[in-house]
Amino acid sequence: MFSIHKHIVFSGVFSLLLILFTDLRADEPEEVPPSPEIEVQSSFTLEALTSIAESTSPNLTQAAAEVQASRGRAHQAGLYPNPVANGGALQLGGRDSQYFGQLSQEIVTKHKLQLSEAAASREVFQAEYRFVRTRFDLLTSVRQGYYSVLAGQKRVAVLRQLVGIANKSQVATARLQDAGEGTRGDLLLFQIELEKAEVALENADATLAAALQQLTASLGTPEMALRQVVGDLRVSLAPFAEQVVIDSYIPYNADISMAEQEVDRNRLLLKRAQVEPFPNVTVNAGYMRQYIGNDNIAILNLSAPLPLWNRNQGNINASAANVTKASANVSTVRNNIAKQMASARGRYRAADQLVVRYEEKIIPLAQESVKLIQKAFDQGQFDFLRLLQAQRALVESQLGYIGALETRWMTAAELAGLAQVEAFP
Repeated sequence: MFSIHKHIVFSGVFSLLLILFTDLRADEPEEVPPSPEIEVQSSFTLEALTSIAESTSPNLTQAAAEVQASRGRAHQAGLYPNPVANGGALQLGGRDSQYFGQLSQEIVTKHKLQLSEAAASREVFQAEYRFVRTRFDLLTSVRQGYYSVLAGQKRVAVLRQLVGIANKSQVATARLQDAGEGTRGDLLLFQIELEKAEVALENADATLAAALQQLTASLGTPEMALRQVVGDLRVSLAPFAEQVVIDSYIPYNADISMAEQEVDRNRLLLKRAQVEPFPNVTVNAGYMRQYIGNDNIAILNLSAPLPLWNRNQGNINASAANVTKASANVSTVRNNIAKQMASARGRYRAADQLVVRYEEKIIPLAQESVKLIQKAFDQGQFDFLRLLQAQRALVESQLGYIGALETRWMTAAELAGLAQVEAFP
């Protein structure tokens, strides 16, 4: 049993511990407020970061340029061949001179140009859907990066408070030892706890710094001096879960639309291959001047290839196979999305259950344990090590709660990206 003096000192120290830890609410770990200057210059909400990403992301710029390029190719595919002009002299000089000029035009048959343009137009639709997918990939990356940073900030705040508590405990223990009321073992115990807390804080700081850099890279602005984000990890996800976290739900997203457009494109290419054997007709018309007899001669001839041996058989067979392949790919894409949804849905539910358990059971029990042991400690029933263990359990519960919230948000962002949900909590 401790002496009265030692008991009073430790009681004061752990009373401080209790005040600091019980102030960390289960649903909102306390943070050190930033200075007004940093708040204005370097703090961003998810909405602000999303706006920045949509205006600066090179991925979106590339996807938009590809849409324009595919529109240009589709327009080009439907343009009619240019006429060809040629002329010259069959004989130069003298009374036998002959001069001519003529135009030739290829007449495209069987709506080949329309079929080529229609097939190329499906590539335009695919590029537009690819832009949609790129945008939601960007939103998912920004959302996950944002919540990773937000959780990292909460984690650093809790660990910073833990370091402060461990440091004060070490100082109090050192004073007791100097007064002859404590032991070297007690002091070493608190020094170990302080070292562990400082290492955990250093690791959390390094992880947070990396998360900030990853977030700015996702925005397309790696040079951006982003120091922190603002937001609340405790925002309810119930409306989102009711919309997306449903068993057997497979969203109809841009990937499926692209696969379906590929089927249409290959069907049009098959039709285009089937009409290819029908020859185009080239018409030549011109004028020739012959000096002998002072004759004016009109020129007209027609030409067309004869599809005797090459009737485009190979391309027709290949196009038919591509239709089958593209049709099967629609199911493949849908199955892949179903697998991704099932995986993310399972991880979301596991994290959500863990969050609820922390909020309703684990943290309240940890807080109650600290209060009871503190009360017994004040009455001299427990030693300080028992109270230290209870305090550590409360801190670990806070950190576990933050981790569960982070996982829930990360998987929610993944589900929103797969379902391509525009409004996100």
